Amino acid sequence: MAVLCRLPRVMGGSLMRPTSTWQYGIGPRGKGRVRVASARASSEGEEAAPRGRSMPAEMRYFDTAKILVRGGDGGNGCVAFRREKFVAHGGPAGGSGGRGGHVWIVADRSLNSLRTFRKQIHFRAKPGGHGQGSKCEGRAANDLHVKVPPGTVVKDADTMEVLAELVKDGDRAVLAKGGRGGRGNASFKSSKNKTPQLAEKGEAGQELWLELELKLVADVGIVGCPNAGKSTLLSVVSNAKPKIANYPFTTLTPNLGVCEQDFESVVFADVPGLLEGAHDGVGLGKEFLRHCERCRILLHMVDGSSKDPLGDYDAIVNELCLFSPRFMSKPTVIGFNKMDLPKARENWERLKEEFEKTGRPVYPLSTATGEGVVHVVRKVREIMRELPEEDLQSIIPPTGKLGGSNYGQGKQDYESFVIEEMLHERTWIVHGEGLERFVQMTNWQYFESVKRFQKVLDVSGLTQQLRKRGIKNGDTVIIGDLDFEWDDDFSLAHMYEKWLETERKPLGSSRWPHPV
Repeated sequence: MAVLCRLPRVMGGSLMRPTSTWQYGIGPRGKGRVRVASARASSEGEEAAPRGRSMPAEMRYFDTAKILVRGGDGGNGCVAFRREKFVAHGGPAGGSGGRGGHVWIVADRSLNSLRTFRKQIHFRAKPGGHGQGSKCEGRAANDLHVKVPPGTVVKDADTMEVLAELVKDGDRAVLAKGGRGGRGNASFKSSKNKTPQLAEKGEAGQELWLELELKLVADVGIVGCPNAGKSTLLSVVSNAKPKIANYPFTTLTPNLGVCEQDFESVVFADVPGLLEGAHDGVGLGKEFLRHCERCRILLHMVDGSSKDPLGDYDAIVNELCLFSPRFMSKPTVIGFNKMDLPKARENWERLKEEFEKTGRPVYPLSTATGEGVVHVVRKVREIMRELPEEDLQSIIPPTGKLGGSNYGQGKQDYESFVIEEMLHERTWIVHGEGLERFVQMTNWQYFESVKRFQKVLDVSGLTQQLRKRGIKNGDTVIIGDLDFEWDDDFSLAHMYEKWLETERKPLGSSRWPHPV
């Protein structure tokens, strides 16, 4: 027999002193409260390390984010009885609680980065309304919608499993489900118990940490070494205004531009310059190479005025292949840039045949003067017409995948559990989704809830399993957030006495058993 007896939880950690305090004294504006800084508690008196400088704003491109989502809790059920004139024995009339709000992720084309998650990382839906008398059910809470740019991949922060991938504008998927509302005493009425005096608490909403990763959706990805003229090309073929200067790594964040030509549009993506070893994290390449994975065509810009243009081209191709073998199968157009410089023209005459041996179309051009840019864009459009139509499908899981198929529903599996023994502490920890959810929704202020809890322990087989393993009186059993002391006494009177000891404000029957 399990007797309810909650034990206090001891939280780890130590108390920290505030970093500053208010004292009354004379400040720069006269008498009043003055903030006085105080050092943190330290056993050895060590000084705090200075705070490091953050990255400049122009270098912080938010294509990854970590957020916490939590569905709204369900409303609590109500214990009430119908009391009306000329109506004898009105019976139970307690309504059930309302459903908590879900958390949805929605693709919005008006966004192009995850910058909105820079200051807000917690997203919690509102809880459902509580049930009331006269069988009035609580109001269901509104859902919370989290907007992200198209191309966002959602992963579980713990397992890194891909939960959803939104590619098109308007795609949506549920991230965290809201808990169902607790049932009122009207739902527990039966032929054996016509006046139930118990109700459930609302189910807690689902909570999990998620990793968001943005992969830009573009037709053409412009890649190449730093200072190869990628941003200049984007500014020439589109209305985009990227930062342009005569030094490497001018572009620190990806840029998108739409090229309108011959009544058709092509989306270009300018990726920051790559270095040798980018797939291992050298430079900025590893952070932005993912944006080229969805591009249908690669436009490889080569600096014709460099010391070794062919070596630069081979190095970038090697880095792309090491990052993802998918880049080998993507059509590529080579742009030999800076033909307005004499050194670039000399290198072109010398390396023209070497570039043609790669089997990919190569065009000399000058983004500064616009020479040859039209031919490159038309070649890109010609290749796109030959490619089959690629329909990027969004990965949207079924509604029941996140949190289990029974999350937010009334069906529970009480027979699936695992018992963990801690004999040196005389503690038994029970792991089971159904039992933990049942414990969380149980309202211990009513004695009938305690009897119902004991019945579930017997029906699920947990009582028999604990006895087989040798549980003794006084041992601690932990199920979810509930700690109770095990007792083999089956009598209702003993259970009632223990319940009165643990509950300061018991509700329901004032005496047990009822006098005959």
